[in-house]
Parts: sequence; structure tokens; C-alpha cells
Amino acid sequence: MMKKLLLALLIALPLKGFSAYWIDSAGTVNSITTYSGSDTILVSLSVSGTNVAQCTDKTVFAISADMPEERRARMYSMLLAAQASGRVVTVSYVNEGGCEPWGSNVNAYRKITRLR
Repeated sequence: MMKKLLLALLIALPLKGFSAYWIDSAGTVNSITTYSGSDTILVSLSVSGTNVAQCTDKTVFAISADMPEERRARMYSMLLAAQASGRVVTVSYVNEGGCEPWGSNVNAYRKITRLR
């Protein structure tokens, strides 16, 4: 009985909520920007990447201030090393939503979810 109820609930869920996926953009690091008043780290690559409609900035990516400090530091370190060596990095971000707020703009930058 419980299995049938669970199956019915799963079938009834709208599939629209499952349409998000990661986008990869690969390029060299043009700039890394940090500010004393924010834990968000802004990254500009040699490529603009794919447009995410909800995010207002179409050229810059962000390491989120919401990310734990150790993970943020690891990504920052990877970006600095890639910038110094001229190595190509791949940033991954979500195709819809997933935007990092900046000031009064709640959907400013595409939030990096993975870095390779």
C-alpha cells in the first residue's frame, strides 16, 4: 500500500522542477575580484559563457559568499593558480536561477557550482 501511495505521489509531481542542469564554460582567467565588504569572489574568464536568463550579469561568475569558507578558499586557490599559469579552467553553473546576489540585486551573477 505504501509503495503505491509513494508511486502515485511521484507521478503527480510536476516535472518542471527537474529541468535544471549544469552548464560548463571553459576559458582562461582574466580577473579575480574580491572586496573587503563581501565574501563573494567575482571571476571573469576569457569566455562569457552561456546566458542564464535570471542572472543580470552576463559576463562574470561568482564563488558564493554562502559557500563554506574552506570550499571558497579551495576554489579561489585553483583560480589564482590557473591565472598565474595561463591554464584553462572549467566553471560549472546552473542553467536557470542559481544567481548570486550583489547589493540590492538578488540575481546578479552566475553562481559557480563546480570548478575544474
